Amino acid sequence: MPTIYDIANFVSILGTCCGLFSRVPQVYRTYTTKSAGDLSTNTMIINITANSCFLFYTIVNEQYPIMLNCLSVITLEGSLVYMKNKFGTMKKTSSQTDLVSMGSEN
Repeated sequence: MPTIYDIANFVSILGTCCGLFSRVPQVYRTYTTKSAGDLSTNTMIINITANSCFLFYTIVNEQYPIMLNCLSVITLEGSLVYMKNKFGTMKKTSSQTDLVSMGSEN
């Protein structure tokens, strides 16, 4: 029978995996659509700051799996901030404007 520590280890691994891959869909969508206007820059910066602080903690305590999670979140959130700054200022092409206006006619 699994002990509470076995269950805690499993939940920890599961949480690390979820955290590791949680931002991948958003990065992919932002990159493919070249649109990041709806993303909150403040939230992304708070996430980067929080994970940077937690990264320091994991380095001091040598918690390497969680360190990997922190690094991935910092990297993915950083790429979202970059794409928001890059794509957020882009002008829509005429085809994108036509699609938006078609949707509002209904």
